[in-house]
Amino acid sequence: MAYQALGLGSSANDGTGDDLRTGGDKINDNFVEIYTKLGTGTALTSGISADATHVTLTSPKINQIEFEGSTADANETTLAVTDPTADRTITLPDATGTVLLDSLIELGTGSAITDDSQNEYLKFAKIASAVNELTITNAATGGNASASTSTAPTLSATGETNVDLSLLPKGTGHVTMRSPGGTNNQGAIKLNCESNSHAQTLMGQPHSAADSGFFMLPLDGGSARATPNVLLSGAKTVVQTETATGGGSAVALSVNTAHSAIVTSGAQAFTLANGVNGQIKTISMVTDGGDATLTPATLNGGTTITFGDVGDGVVLIYNTTGGWAVLANNGVAVA
Repeated sequence: MAYQALGLGSSANDGTGDDLRTGGDKINDNFVEIYTKLGTGTALTSGISADATHVTLTSPKINQIEFEGSTADANETTLAVTDPTADRTITLPDATGTVLLDSLIELGTGSAITDDSQNEYLKFAKIASAVNELTITNAATGGNASASTSTAPTLSATGETNVDLSLLPKGTGHVTMRSPGGTNNQGAIKLNCESNSHAQTLMGQPHSAADSGFFMLPLDGGSARATPNVLLSGAKTVVQTETATGGGSAVALSVNTAHSAIVTSGAQAFTLANGVNGQIKTISMVTDGGDATLTPATLNGGTTITFGDVGDGVVLIYNTTGGWAVLANNGVAVA
């Protein structure tokens, strides 16, 4: 029903306004509509109350709310809900902050995700003008991170073309790979090949070994990623080997490989730079096209080592006070 105005006439008591019954009927109709909208038709049940600064709604049912903001213009923010399929309850926390959106979670530096006792789960730190970030990807069935198409949840460094992923313990803490338990299920790190079709696994000793040892990687000058130095195996001693082929000028043997296999096509010269204290180096001739004369930068007890036949070999050790020294000799001539 539309609002019904009382007819007042043109002037007081001129007889042109509504009579008392008609005016009273309009007043009743107007109040009935108000009581119907805000209550049962005969009683107000809206839960609306107000004072000079607040309007209070008790258990209201609202489709959406529109906020004008501090500036009255054509731009508003509308708070609405998706049509519910069941009764839902959303409880606002007893805290001050900014509402986060599913399309944008914007956290200030020092912000945190906490448990229900306000203890921190995650804390966030801000880097000015950041371009690299973490990407977390969930996964369906499988749970295999070693497969060419990973089916395991993934924590990735993303942003620029080449981005490291840093894990930083605090103080003397460690980055630890824990075991979920079970026989032969020690903590382990699996290192995939570039095609994710093969992998080597580095794992701890089983509980029965009762070992809590410390190990340090060997000191190395640093080869490129494409030509790394290979560690020795505990089950079999297999060292990284280079094939050194003689040429028109002296060929330098590598000090970053444990063994050098010499190939000659005539009488040819080789050199060997100084190593590091305690370094062991083995050298042998595998193809005899002529004598191979090796001149180390520093040779204890001589100047040259000559290989004349296939199988000729030498084991050297480097000491900073004396240079390379011969530990074992198989057919070579030291002069």
